[in-house]
Amino acid sequence: MKKAGKTLWILSGLGAAAGAAVLFTRELYRHSFMRDGSPLISPLYERISGPGHEPAYYEKRDRLKEAIRTMPQFRLKMPSARGEKLAGFYFPCEGSDGSRVAFLVHGYRSEHAETAGMYVDFYHRHGFDVFAPDNTAHGESEGRFIGFDLFESEDCLRWIEFLKQRAGKPVRIILHGFSLGGATVMKMSSRVPEEVRFIVEDSGYTEACTLLRKSPLFPQLKAIHKRLTGLDLKDTDVRPDLERAHVPILFVQGTKDRLVPAENGPYLYEYYQGPKDCFFVPGARHIESMYVDPDGYAKKLEEMIGKYC
Repeated sequence: MKKAGKTLWILSGLGAAAGAAVLFTRELYRHSFMRDGSPLISPLYERISGPGHEPAYYEKRDRLKEAIRTMPQFRLKMPSARGEKLAGFYFPCEGSDGSRVAFLVHGYRSEHAETAGMYVDFYHRHGFDVFAPDNTAHGESEGRFIGFDLFESEDCLRWIEFLKQRAGKPVRIILHGFSLGGATVMKMSSRVPEEVRFIVEDSGYTEACTLLRKSPLFPQLKAIHKRLTGLDLKDTDVRPDLERAHVPILFVQGTKDRLVPAENGPYLYEYYQGPKDCFFVPGARHIESMYVDPDGYAKKLEEMIGKYC
């Protein structure tokens, strides 16, 4: 009896451990891949990781985010191939004829205003309307799962066709993406129409796997994501697209980027064999290049506009 009781106790302990492992894996998946994150892991992760920027950066970002929300704008809707309703926001510049558009793509767990606020003034001063969508599972767009550039690149290609039809005339488009958005515009690079005159990828990753492998249980998370969404994270790799692309690309990254390794920008710049330029900002952290060196960033964008638009 004593031996049987001990065996039951051991099995009970193993069962509890297995249940805890399943719960942890589920919550880690929710934290990494799902719209609302994990009520257990996400708050803990934020406390452990701390802020990614200095307070002055957040103050400027949030001030500009609120300012752009009050600007004249058109709120657009479009269905994704998955049946989700996607939201996009179009900010015309003064005297606009709709023929020049800067298409800004936000990053992971961000939204359109948080990204576009820091760039709308530059593009308006240079005669470009600004279009900024909320990616699937972000902001006002529907969706449960984050695609890590696979859903997002397909959606943005649909948005380009939407904008072309809406304009009803020839348009010139700049694609400008940040972080996950940077990977998204690189993922699109081999498939963009001729209306896209050049691409700016700011702090984009080479593939999602290089970032997500830092998470424990990565193989399990990868398998769960494929089962739930049909997406294989290995397909987030942007290099096959860069190999087929010919569109001019500006590669931007800060030398103090800790989220996407700082050497990633120079690596992608060397890897790409099409028309290209680069802007690597000393001391800038993740997507901070415009904040740290706004004049240098503006000058580089002006060079690209003058050359390709």
